Amino acid sequence: MASDRPTWDAWALGIAEAVAARGDCTRSRVGAVLLDRRRRVCASGYNGTVPGATGCLMGFCPRGRLSYAQIPAGSDYGNCIAIHAEENLLIHARREDVEGGTVNITRAPCRRCLDRLKASGVFRVVWSTETDYAARVLDWGRKQ
Repeated sequence: MASDRPTWDAWALGIAEAVAARGDCTRSRVGAVLLDRRRRVCASGYNGTVPGATGCLMGFCPRGRLSYAQIPAGSDYGNCIAIHAEENLLIHARREDVEGGTVNITRAPCRRCLDRLKASGVFRVVWSTETDYAARVLDWGRKQ
């Protein structure tokens, strides 16, 4: 009997999509979710300013006021006022949950976030492709 249960990655990416709805960015709302070694949801994060600060959706982000023609996706984030989804996740996650865990993100992480995820002890990073037909997996190959 065939099962219509999603894979662990597809399931976690669906949760990350729901988390992204809270994002505070005019260019892209991003969500991230952490599954520990036993595939339990332990933390989540979305992109936005620090609590209490005026955000991008209110028009206060220099990067958010620019079009993709002016500053392409993936370019330098030096003029972005938001904390990225992956950073928010790492700020709020417990170290013991991060080490050996998997982070699922609604889009490819920037270089800065990818380095932070790797340094934190995350074992795998999974993100949706632009077409949403598959997932891209980065696995550092550490033993769990």
